[in-house]
Amino acid sequence: MDNTTYNNTIATDETTIIHIEYPHNSHDTHTESPFIQQDRKRSHKKEEDEHKKRLRTEYTKHTSFQHSIHTIPYLIEEYDHMPDHVKSSLLLDLIHKSTKNTVQWMVSIMNTTLKRDFITSLPRELVLHILSYLDVYTLCHACYVNKQWKEIVDNEDKVWYRLLMKDGYDTGMYRDCTYKESYRKQYILKMNWKKGRFRRTEFDGHSDSIVTCLQFDDDKIISGATDTIINIYHTNDPTRPVDRLEGHAGGVWAMQYVDNTLVSGSTDRSVRVWNIQRRKCTHLFKGHLSTVRCLLIVTPILVNGVMEPSEPLIVTGSRDSTIRVWKLPDVENEAYLEKTFVGEDVNPWFKFSLVGHTNSVRSVAAHGNLLVSGSYDNSVIVWNLETGRMVHRMERHSSNVYSVVIDPIRRQCMSGSMDSVVYIWDLNTGACLHKLEGHDILVGLLGLSTQYLVSAAADKTIRVWDPSTGVCEYVLTGHMGAITCFKHDNDKIVSGSEGGLKLWDINTGKLIVDLIHDVKGVWWVTFDKRRCIVAVLKNDERTSFQMLDFGVHGLIEDGV
Repeated sequence: MDNTTYNNTIATDETTIIHIEYPHNSHDTHTESPFIQQDRKRSHKKEEDEHKKRLRTEYTKHTSFQHSIHTIPYLIEEYDHMPDHVKSSLLLDLIHKSTKNTVQWMVSIMNTTLKRDFITSLPRELVLHILSYLDVYTLCHACYVNKQWKEIVDNEDKVWYRLLMKDGYDTGMYRDCTYKESYRKQYILKMNWKKGRFRRTEFDGHSDSIVTCLQFDDDKIISGATDTIINIYHTNDPTRPVDRLEGHAGGVWAMQYVDNTLVSGSTDRSVRVWNIQRRKCTHLFKGHLSTVRCLLIVTPILVNGVMEPSEPLIVTGSRDSTIRVWKLPDVENEAYLEKTFVGEDVNPWFKFSLVGHTNSVRSVAAHGNLLVSGSYDNSVIVWNLETGRMVHRMERHSSNVYSVVIDPIRRQCMSGSMDSVVYIWDLNTGACLHKLEGHDILVGLLGLSTQYLVSAAADKTIRVWDPSTGVCEYVLTGHMGAITCFKHDNDKIVSGSEGGLKLWDINTGKLIVDLIHDVKGVWWVTFDKRRCIVAVLKNDERTSFQMLDFGVHGLIEDGV
């Protein structure tokens, strides 16, 4: 038999033809017997039948798969109409027949599907309530969730107003921007203080005299000194030519201004009232018999539903041992701008004199109708400014009282003395509540914020106290000499002494940075939220000023 090639085809459908091709038989049929040839034919036939059977099976599977593919859209459509228990059963069967990788992929899809943006789904009032529990860090991270969350967080002023209040920021500091932007700017400003980042501006003033008082705001810097002059500088550029208020015949030892009214006291025993904008002295009050050592402008505030005092007052303490109380004049009155009123024997602005001390009145503090005074007669007296009467006289100090502060929140006052002790007194009863010991010598300076009482002494140290308990929390050491000046708030202390000026973290008691060094002394320091103004004695014995501006780094591009 000749070599034969078996070809066969099976028509599967209208579009598919499966071709079958069998290999050539390589055996030489001419040499084989008829029986062998017959067996071979039967064997080939059997192989051919088995091959056709496999092809038909594959074809059946192929057509079945194609049919399943074609029916999937109908199955999906019918799925929507199936009962829930049928859906669950069908899905469970599919999961059981799926591979592990397929199940993991299904889980990831289901997790994403089950997630729901509850913030955008809730009413605005509930959203505000939820956000009110978040701190500023969490709120900022929430902005990155999606655009909707960012829009909500950015535009909910009530949330940021609450944070400003909670974190002790000023809600009115940046009125030209949103509360969120105001929070951002004040936070950067706070960090600049914490990290000691500032820009320094130096300017001259008062030559070789001692700066005894210093006050400033965003428009002006006003200083008084022993040279009898009051200088007025421009805050935005203190290097510009200075304006001078002249009139005192002796050194200016006390000074304060409110709005456009400035009051000063001098070694010439007089009190002068000035119109700041017009650079004009409108009133001259006489009556003290010695140096006016301290003074206050007391403006009415609401106390228990009543304005106290009933009108603005001037309180002056003198080395003549008396305290005099005056009504605050209106410096806008044109009559006194043309000619200064001189009050000697008859003065319609004089109210009364508080007599009770027997030595120099060194310090005064007031709140509403309450006035507290400290004297070199070792006593502390509480007065009623409305009646002019003594309320309490406290005598525990064994030496001169140099400083007093009043704490209206806790209804108490504090006094520091040359005897190195600080006392805390009850304003209601006059009783001594706490005796604060720790300093070695004269406590000449006291300061009070809502959280901290701070004392500074000639022993080169500063102590931070809890005003409620009288417990000393920190002792700050590092100054080279007696502390000559300081100011503090609930975040920081800025203190000066021989050698320079230091910035401390009041919450930890740790030094942040030396703000000024290599000077002979520091006369005075004061600061607001952005700037720190310092009067220093340079090594060449000349007095000058430095302005440290902490509102530059990270904020200068905003024009802050």
